Amino acid sequence: MAGPEPSHDVLEHIDALRSTLLKIIGTYALLCVPCWFLATPLLDYLLTHAIPGGFSIHYFSLLEPFFAMIKLMLTLAAMASLPFTLFYLWQFVAPALLEDEKKFIRPLLLASFLLACVGAASAYFFLMPCVIAFSQSFAGPNMDPVIGLESFISMLLILVIAGALLFQFPVVLFTLLTLGIIDVQSMRRRRPAVIVGILILAAFLTPPDVISQLALAIPACIFYELSILIFSRYKRKPRPGAEPPEKASPQP
Repeated sequence: MAGPEPSHDVLEHIDALRSTLLKIIGTYALLCVPCWFLATPLLDYLLTHAIPGGFSIHYFSLLEPFFAMIKLMLTLAAMASLPFTLFYLWQFVAPALLEDEKKFIRPLLLASFLLACVGAASAYFFLMPCVIAFSQSFAGPNMDPVIGLESFISMLLILVIAGALLFQFPVVLFTLLTLGIIDVQSMRRRRPAVIVGILILAAFLTPPDVISQLALAIPACIFYELSILIFSRYKRKPRPGAEPPEKASPQP
């Protein structure tokens, strides 16, 4: 026997999700075209300003510069399409939200975008010089630093993406607190485990030197403490129609 057919509302939600995903993919694909032309001046800028003296960049295969530009193009398109992606996702979820929830999510999306930009900039202006200095520390009379173009671009993009992702930590944390999935008391109790987890994640996302690991881990720990401090003074408003919590009856 055939199972029950999906309801009309479910089909509408699936169609809306499909339309949203197509918009996101289409926007990303369209932005790849101008980002391809921006990849060349960006590559020239990186090779001029992001590399200190004593470093020389080489390529070891005929297509290595082409693949490096492809990586730059894809990353630029992802960053450029992020505001559109957030807007399309907002259009998809907004009809199901209450007005108070909309007022809460709008600044949260803006904060997510700004934190991603700050994290990417921090990785470029601080983490990448630390990685280069760490690499130069191994140079000596019998070993000169000769870096491949694609490996340099790959390392730079990994650091930028890692910085952008790790700076989303306060947004995720604040969302979990607001939804009631976690609370301030449990955050305080689990502080040591969270700090160890942050250090492990930073070690996984960054090169194997202590400076770059701490450069990502310390801001995340600060965000964690600020989230506890801010949310301990923040009281959620109950959803309309929600029953107030019952007060305990006094004991005779």
